[in-house]
Amino acid sequence: MMKEYVRFSRNPGIHHAIGEAIDIISAAMIPIFVMILLFTYVFRVAIVQGDSMLPTLQNEDRLLVLQLQTRPKSGDIVVINADDAVLVSQSGSLYMTEGLHKSIVKRVVAVGGQTLDISSEEGIVYINGQPQEELYTNTITQLPDLGNAFEYPFTVPEGFVFVLGDNRDISLDSRYVNVGLVAEEEIEGTVLLRLYPLEKIGAVE
Repeated sequence: MMKEYVRFSRNPGIHHAIGEAIDIISAAMIPIFVMILLFTYVFRVAIVQGDSMLPTLQNEDRLLVLQLQTRPKSGDIVVINADDAVLVSQSGSLYMTEGLHKSIVKRVVAVGGQTLDISSEEGIVYINGQPQEELYTNTITQLPDLGNAFEYPFTVPEGFVFVLGDNRDISLDSRYVNVGLVAEEEIEGTVLLRLYPLEKIGAVE
């Protein structure tokens, strides 16, 4: 009866070459795996659609967004889930209504506990009675003729933010009933960098 057997190579050079190849593949896979994790749980790339953040952001800009939940502050540019809008009833209670059903990028103007006022006559935003010098806008701030979400002055409830686009003339933002207040948990991320176009790569303020 013939016995089945396997003969292993006795050439150490082959084993060494295979070992080196495995080491190279492993070394190449680790950074790829780390990048996949980072862009799944920590960062994401967002594409600007529209002109509501001019002159700060342009249509089709690519942005690096930090997805980790951090306490928002005034001046942050954020990506928010605008599927629903949160408004305030006459009795002062919060209620949810239909939103834009998409993610949008806006600037945080006021956070929970701050009192916000908008003077259409002056075109100025006031926070806690102080006029804001918003050098990033390209138009004055007006209240909408239709679809105005709030009576001003208005105190933002804790756990929510009030957002505006930098291009105030055309931006659909917290002034309107289909955006309203944004719950902090609906902030999908904070914009860190512009990645594209390449000639404008860098921090966004």
